[in-house]
Amino acid sequence: AGQAVKPAAAPPPPAAASGSGAYSVEVIVFRAPGGISDAAPSAAPSRGASDTAGTQVARFIGPLAGGRMQLGGTREKLTRGGYRILAHTGWVQTAASWGAPRSGLPLERLGINVPGLSGSFQLERGALLHFGMTLRHASDGNPAAQLNEIRRIRFNERNYYDHPAIGVIAVVTPGG
Repeated sequence: AGQAVKPAAAPPPPAAASGSGAYSVEVIVFRAPGGISDAAPSAAPSRGASDTAGTQVARFIGPLAGGRMQLGGTREKLTRGGYRILAHTGWVQTAASWGAPRSGLPLERLGINVPGLSGSFQLERGALLHFGMTLRHASDGNPAAQLNEIRRIRFNERNYYDHPAIGVIAVVTPGG
């Protein structure tokens, strides 16, 4: 006659972890010294087919307050290292459903208006949270650089997206 043991509760999905379903995102987009370009643009990872019924699209909520920005020191180090900062901004958004047709939030919607820089950022949620981007930068006579990547991330950690010519450092935190 032993006691019944309750199974451990599953960890909450990312939406529950953020309470409101909103996430704060901060990014630095930078260009490497020397204007190196890639021979062929990188392709975004494939995600297989999915049923898009009931999927959620990402929704821009607003800009991230300056006092909540975390990457100021990183920006200074990049600048001292000779990197050209193209954009440093933050915003609050909801996440799209994982596997939904990729659309993301366009740079212009996020307040990023840099000549020669185009694309979008994606924040997607399934069992795990993923962040990525589709970016293209061509200006100042440098060859065009393209960065297409999405991968699993952890809250409050710096995530570095590497490319020979253009890079992104991002931090995503739960809550708006």
